[in-house]
Amino acid sequence: MAVTPMMQQYFEIKDKYKDHILFYRLGDFYEMFYGDAETASRELELTLTGRDCGEGKRAPMCGVPFHAYEQYAGKLIEKGYKVAICEQVEDPALAKGIVKREVIRVITPGTLIESALLSETKNNYLCSVCLAKDSYAVSLCDITTPRIYCTEFSGPQKLTDLMSEISTYQPSEVIISPGHRDTAPLSVFLRDRLRTSVLADDGDLFDSEGCRELAERQFGDVSSVLDYAQIVSVCALLRYIRENEKKDISYINEISVYTGSQFLGIDINTRRNLELCEAMRTKSKKGTLLWVLDKTNTAAGARLLRNWIEHPLVAPNAITARQNAVRELFDGFVLRSELAEVLSG
Repeated sequence: MAVTPMMQQYFEIKDKYKDHILFYRLGDFYEMFYGDAETASRELELTLTGRDCGEGKRAPMCGVPFHAYEQYAGKLIEKGYKVAICEQVEDPALAKGIVKREVIRVITPGTLIESALLSETKNNYLCSVCLAKDSYAVSLCDITTPRIYCTEFSGPQKLTDLMSEISTYQPSEVIISPGHRDTAPLSVFLRDRLRTSVLADDGDLFDSEGCRELAERQFGDVSSVLDYAQIVSVCALLRYIRENEKKDISYINEISVYTGSQFLGIDINTRRNLELCEAMRTKSKKGTLLWVLDKTNTAAGARLLRNWIEHPLVAPNAITARQNAVRELFDGFVLRSELAEVLSG
């Protein structure tokens, strides 16, 4: 017996998102079927029901209200799943036959934009790593902001240096170029030590073809600041964001390329023992250096202060410039008050 037209449409869309839990819009609900429904009902404690699928049997099904999908998707993301949001893309009143539906967004740990699922005081970083022959390049972006950070490591300690640098950002998701001998140990480190979602890309995210053109469309002339591995890493990040967000990402138009010599190098064990931003036992902010220093009044200020603590400056002129700025605000009561009033909005 043939499946119903609706289920045929569901299967066609699901086939493109085999590794995702598909939220399929039906009326006022996002429904899940078969294995997705069984997983979601278990993980979200939803009632598992059924629906006639035209095969002479009922398909396992569960659903969530479309207006409250964020909290349910967020719980699945926390548990390590990826969610594809499938929406009606034409007016049901004008549709001839089954209403056309498409996946309008893919939600992964590193591509969250829902404010209810994000911490206001901590960036949610997505990271890409290009493991090239002579160097390892890493790019990071919080997709709610317009800036990508990029750096590179070479020499015999490049894998150790790379791991240490990634640990300073605590990304929620990392994509890694395939086929390199260090792919496996890096993946193990990220999963076991940082508890980070890892995708060892087997597609074309890290394809070097067209990378320079893509980077220049996004940021302008990058030939003087990005080398091969960095360009590939940055472009993999852009491709992944565009692939999942399915919308224009031209707002990501700033790039900050830095070197390890700009900041004090702190390995992951030292960072953990110093309890800069995370307490060793509780994994919380309380009791850390950040907890002591953070008197900020805005979310952006809190994120900036965290970034400063995690990346201590080493250049005397940069340190002096920051100290002078703090001194000016400390001494300037009127200026400080006026600035605080403006920022309060």
